[in-house]
Amino acid sequence: MIVAKPVIKGQFWILQEDGKKIGNVEATGSGYQIQMHNSRAQVPNMRVLRNFIEFAPAVSNHSQSGSLIHGYQAAGRAYNGIWNVRYRLPLYTKTRKSKSWFAAGWYRVRRSTTWQVVRDPKLITLQRYEYAGPFHTEQEAQP
Repeated sequence: MIVAKPVIKGQFWILQEDGKKIGNVEATGSGYQIQMHNSRAQVPNMRVLRNFIEFAPAVSNHSQSGSLIHGYQAAGRAYNGIWNVRYRLPLYTKTRKSKSWFAAGWYRVRRSTTWQVVRDPKLITLQRYEYAGPFHTEQEAQP
C-alpha cells in the first residue's frame, strides 16, 4: 500500500511504500502532480488520487510545525538556537539577523495577579515577569 505523508498541509506529500520513499505528490493549479519511479503523472482532483494512494492524517501536534531547541519545540522556524546558561532556557531567534530572542516551549507567566499559559514567549517577557517552565506540552504547563 502506498501512503502519502503530508509535508506541507494540502500542498505537498511524500509517498512511501513499506517505510521507504518512492515519490511525492504536489498540488498544482490544475490538480495534482505525482512523481514516482522517475515518471510523472497529472491527476485532476483528490478523489482520483485517493483511489490508489492512502493519505496519512496530518499530525496536529505542534512538533510538525517547528524546530527542536534543546528538547523543546519552537512554534516556527528557529535560527541561532542556544541554551542560555544564566536563565537555564532554550532560546532562539526567528530570523538569522534578528535581535529578539524567544524561549522555546510552553510557560506559565504571571502578569499582575493572573497566570497565563503561553508558547514561545520573548526572553524580555520572562525577564520582566515571574514564570514557570519550560514545559514540553501545553498540558504540562496548565496549573
